Amino acid sequence: MAILLRIAYDGTEFRGFARQDGLRTVQGTLEAALSELYEAPVEIRGASRTDSGVHARGQSVAYDPPGSGPPPERVRMALWGMLPPDLEPSASWEAKAPDHRPLHPRRHNLGKHYRYRIRCTPQRDPLTHRFEWHFGRALDHELMQHAARAFVGKHDFSSFRAAGCEARSPLRDIDEVRVSVRSETAVAIGGDPGRAPDPDGPSILEVDVHGSSFLMHMVRIMVGTLVDVGQGRSSPDCVEELLRLSDRPKAGPTAPAGGLTLMEVKWPTAWPPVG
Repeated sequence: MAILLRIAYDGTEFRGFARQDGLRTVQGTLEAALSELYEAPVEIRGASRTDSGVHARGQSVAYDPPGSGPPPERVRMALWGMLPPDLEPSASWEAKAPDHRPLHPRRHNLGKHYRYRIRCTPQRDPLTHRFEWHFGRALDHELMQHAARAFVGKHDFSSFRAAGCEARSPLRDIDEVRVSVRSETAVAIGGDPGRAPDPDGPSILEVDVHGSSFLMHMVRIMVGTLVDVGQGRSSPDCVEELLRLSDRPKAGPTAPAGGLTLMEVKWPTAWPPVG
């Protein structure tokens, strides 16, 4: 049996999820707190090795408790006073792998949901800028959604992986890519109601990507390519061609890390979180 934690973090001040000597990482920070809690070394296994600057609302990690400690459902509460304000557990529970191997969130999850947020307004929002790409110009979300449909299914995503990606296979299976529109209402000086200026279109675009697993920088390159489509630099049919070509330089730029959030790691219903 292992203990699972569902954690959220603001990735701005972390150098990614994975432990790195001398650097502040999510894994290193959480392992230090758990080792203090159990008074013994603890190593965690994460569902996703999020990049430096990427956030999470529903990251999942597992660990094998080294000895006696709080009940699994109370571990999250025991950690509250031991973690920095940009890292917080929201659930903890005990579970075992269905295949009788050591539980590993990367291997045993049912898929992941990422969300990328783009601000199209000329002005920044100081309350949300850490969690979005301030693009500052209008984007055609309908063209972006048209292009996004080509990502769905099992494809060779070589055009959408970073040069340093170490995955053995570029084949990945994507369940859904959805481009959504959000508008925001602001209050003008003097108390008169007013809208946040829209540059001939929506204030906010959110790109939701659901899939089984992802390559290094894959979602960010997908978003960068969709943004090229949204501003008319690439054809809405370019994604189909890029999937055939397997040529990274022909795809769009890698979108900034700060706009990306791991929203959820999906688990079997037989493993409900407790507490």
